Amino acid sequence: MDHEQQILTILYSITLAIGGEVSVKPLLTKTLQQLLYHTSFPAGLIFLDLPPADGANTIAVKLETAIGDYELSDSIGHTMTLPAALLRGGAELREDPALLAPLSREGNAYSSFLRLPIGNMGVILLLTKQVPYTELPLTRLFEPVMANLAKSILLCRQHDEYSAGLVTQRDAAWESLRKVNRTLKTLSSGNEVLVRASDETKLLQEMCRVVVAVGGYHVAWVGYAQQDEQKSVRPMAQYGIAADVLGQQRFSWADNEFGHGPTGSAIRNGEPQVIANAQTDPRFAPWREAASASGCASILALPLIDTAGQVFGVLTIDTTSTNTFEQEEIRLLRELANDLSYGIISLRNRAAQQRSTEQISKGLEDTIQAIASTVEMRDPYTAGHQRRVAQLAEAIALEMGLPRERAHGIRLAGTVHDIGKIGVPVEILSKPTKLSELEFRIVQEHAAMGFNILKDISFPWPIAEIAHQHHERINGSGYPQKLKGEAILLDARIVAVADVIESMASDRPYRPSLGMQIALEEITRNRGTFYDEQVVDACRKVLEREFKFE
Repeated sequence: MDHEQQILTILYSITLAIGGEVSVKPLLTKTLQQLLYHTSFPAGLIFLDLPPADGANTIAVKLETAIGDYELSDSIGHTMTLPAALLRGGAELREDPALLAPLSREGNAYSSFLRLPIGNMGVILLLTKQVPYTELPLTRLFEPVMANLAKSILLCRQHDEYSAGLVTQRDAAWESLRKVNRTLKTLSSGNEVLVRASDETKLLQEMCRVVVAVGGYHVAWVGYAQQDEQKSVRPMAQYGIAADVLGQQRFSWADNEFGHGPTGSAIRNGEPQVIANAQTDPRFAPWREAASASGCASILALPLIDTAGQVFGVLTIDTTSTNTFEQEEIRLLRELANDLSYGIISLRNRAAQQRSTEQISKGLEDTIQAIASTVEMRDPYTAGHQRRVAQLAEAIALEMGLPRERAHGIRLAGTVHDIGKIGVPVEILSKPTKLSELEFRIVQEHAAMGFNILKDISFPWPIAEIAHQHHERINGSGYPQKLKGEAILLDARIVAVADVIESMASDRPYRPSLGMQIALEEITRNRGTFYDEQVVDACRKVLEREFKFE
């Protein structure tokens, strides 16, 4: 993955985390988890509502969130007195053990920090003993998402206050949020339509259906600009209105009364056009009677633009209420129109679509490899473990006769099956002696944590579920969900066996390798109890052919 793509992947991942929460506590927790994951810092803190600067050397401020330091986690919700020089100022990566002394504990002394201001809302501190190596511009990389985080905190606080009954009139704000969430669902469903599309006509019809059925809008239709003398607009697909009713209307993109409506203006100007009230806006006069009959009150027209920047069509959306469309809603729907434009052009150019698909696939795999490398850098004892598990899991899948594409997905899942260990302290992962009961429970959390990290990334394979289930066992004795038998994905059952073989046959921090023979005896002895019988049989066949890890 090149430098620019890595940065875009990081920003996209964090933006998804921020946009997916409506409450402050999970918002801060998920954001901090993402920052720790992408920077490889072991611990992080979030403080909000710093008092105004008064020249004092220290600041008394409440700790809102802490991850990676169990002693500091006990201070969540309590007021801490810390140096002003630590909490105030712009984004900064700095080595200053003395400044961090109030946050250091016996056996856990921090020497460096990355400070990320959250606008005027507060500050995030990432703590470490030694700054992880990276070529990323850490002090500048997160500026865009910090601005979004500040806005999200405000929205989430409003939501929290509303939920707690502390405010009584938030209807407008809630409705705005509901519209945005509805539009996001429409955008997501539209993207699914694009992925499956193989025919332009069906794509247009299905996209109109999604806008109405998923988005809750009244009518949606797509028209193409014609290059005839009248500069007419030809309806190509519609939903929520009969084709013959729409066909009776005259639409144009010419500079006349039939081209001054939202549809024609969007084609001429290349910008979204809004009619807030169809009954009073003079631009909509030619269609007012038809709009009244069909119940349309507000109209939004979104231009469809090709790769050369030329408008070739328009997506028009109608609602039954006046003054419906808000700016954020329009922005997201414009993104939907842009995606639709891309899908249309791609279908017209099959070669371009194929290249795009390959690029997306490569980008996903590069993302998986980057994620896997991040985990391995934190835990040298398991360096290569995920890669070897992935190799063996793929070989087992192919031995079982699974399609090559599915086997490839299993290999990719194996490559990140332990991603959740990013949230397990390095001291536990690298402990050379037996883990305590508490430490073992912490390690067990990595399966669920891995699922939470991966679940919002759109893979064509069940990567997140495989990571979640790879420690489940056939008899229900595994973790974290205690699943049994067929409730466990076959893909996860394959990764589970490969994980056991590789773990037992490799050196661990607390013991040397037990050898391949002992590993084989383990899966054979517990065949049908812990491990899937067919998977065990296939694994034995693979290993009997003198399989060797790369």
